[in-house]
Amino acid sequence: MLRPHLIAALVAFAPTLSAAQSRPEQGAFVVRLGTDTVAVERYTRTATRLESDVAVRVPRTRIIRYTATLSPDGSMSRLDVKVRPMDTGPGALPPAQGALVFGADSARVTLTMGDSTQTVAAAVRPGAMAVTGFAYAFYEQLALRARRMGGDSVTIQIVPFGSNQAFDAYVARRGPDAVDIDYFGSPYHVRTDKAGRMLALDGRETTNKVQVERVARVDVEAAARAFAADDAGGRVLGQLSPRDTVRATVGAAHLAVDYGRPHKRGREIFGSVVPWGQVWRTGANAATGFTTDADLVVGGTTIPKGSYTLWTLPRPDGAKLIVNRQTGQWGTEYDPKQDLVRLDLTSEAVSDPVEVFTIGIDPRGDGGVLTLAWDRTRYALPFTVR
Repeated sequence: MLRPHLIAALVAFAPTLSAAQSRPEQGAFVVRLGTDTVAVERYTRTATRLESDVAVRVPRTRIIRYTATLSPDGSMSRLDVKVRPMDTGPGALPPAQGALVFGADSARVTLTMGDSTQTVAAAVRPGAMAVTGFAYAFYEQLALRARRMGGDSVTIQIVPFGSNQAFDAYVARRGPDAVDIDYFGSPYHVRTDKAGRMLALDGRETTNKVQVERVARVDVEAAARAFAADDAGGRVLGQLSPRDTVRATVGAAHLAVDYGRPHKRGREIFGSVVPWGQVWRTGANAATGFTTDADLVVGGTTIPKGSYTLWTLPRPDGAKLIVNRQTGQWGTEYDPKQDLVRLDLTSEAVSDPVEVFTIGIDPRGDGGVLTLAWDRTRYALPFTVR
């Protein structure tokens, strides 16, 4: 839910989409992750220009202004970005600015932060478009362009701002007022009005997990000040899923797990955020890494010393821990052909919800127990050291 000081920054949640085609169209979005508001956005669109101002709370508050030059077909020829941090104290990041320019066969990004300037380029086809975090006017632009292209499903090449690689993304019609937009292999479910403008976006099936709602208007500056006040008061959201490492010595073995730690944020986790019957990365972002310098034994199965990634297959009646030989990959790049073993986890309900996903290693006797705890569930895997 919104904090009270943000309710004052947002006015009238009923959509007002009656702007005439010949006039600049304006709109606004609120972006939530569970019960946390992580960004608010206000945009203006004309036939040749899309301007978006976003107050982002992650990892610390900043205001980002995007100015996209639109081509006649609704694609982009250029995107300019300016970043203004709200924190100006010691250690604060400097302002930054950048530009993405689409050429005939490449998209070149130049980003300047302080005294440092970096340039990257991605090979693209004509008609490619840019997307960027927390600016959902760009996903609305994708949907509008797909609508103009016609057909039940179209493919549009996208370039995430700052990336050196372009990706093919589909936009598929799911009904008169619904489309799916590809987000790296999983769908954003988008509800639209009759003109194709985005009313809501549900990203819970993607790795992004956000939910976006259109509002009548939003005061970006007021929201940014409220976010910054939270930062100053010690209520910093920080990285949404910070990386952590747990280390333990069990007998002669030295063990380590490197993993991302997502938060509950008021959501139902297992069976919802983490779906039943689907392989989960056992954390967030990059795949969860596991190393042991001694052989481990689970039941009658030996896990040889070495480095692995850990995955979980949760079901309503239990879960399995998957030990996989592939290492160093992103958490969406699971290859079942690399599985070493799948092991049954025991599970128990916990009375007090665990807010932040936590992996533990507890030495016990001649072995130990690996635990995974989140929300109201704790999974466990006993092992011994050979």
